[in-house]
Amino acid sequence: MTDPIVPSARTRAPADPGLIGLLGFVIATVTAQLAHLGLQDESPVFWIGAVFGGVVQVTAGMLSYFAGDNFHFVVYNAFGWYWIVVPGFMLGQEFGVFEVVGAERGLFALTFAILALAFSVAGAVHNTVLPVTLLCVSAGLGLQAIGAFTASPILAVAGSVFLLIASALAAYMLVEKFYWRTMGHRVVPLGRPWIAGSSDPES
Repeated sequence: MTDPIVPSARTRAPADPGLIGLLGFVIATVTAQLAHLGLQDESPVFWIGAVFGGVVQVTAGMLSYFAGDNFHFVVYNAFGWYWIVVPGFMLGQEFGVFEVVGAERGLFALTFAILALAFSVAGAVHNTVLPVTLLCVSAGLGLQAIGAFTASPILAVAGSVFLLIASALAAYMLVEKFYWRTMGHRVVPLGRPWIAGSSDPES
């Protein structure tokens, strides 16, 4: 494992786009799940989801492209655009235009549940926490998709719980990444990779 590049007065290492990517994911996901659980109004979900979940994650994804990071380029863009579409669903439902409800919303969630499951395999070459986070995302969206198909509020609640766990794990990775990138110290462990294939332990 190599030491991080420490910025100097003459040379500064580029910032890690994963910092804002994880931040956007955590804030948007927690806000949405609190609304799904009836703990707050849905109005903040529109703005927070569009900005933090959408714009911030897409920005992180595109910055990952310029860094040559294919994994985060795809993951942050996928879920960033997910969060740009979701407010559109909310607007359609509010104004009765191009409404997407019930099974259609379930199919959309199921698509991203499958994507998160696929991403978890590639994430397993980095550390332990990253694939577990993606598996929780997959389980949460999958349960919410089934809940939409069957009109089961219990499954929807179970899905929200998994997504809140995913948010907590993402926040955990954010803490580790922030201190590693700014101080050069490992503060919290991320665990060993499940699959050999990457020398980068970062999330």
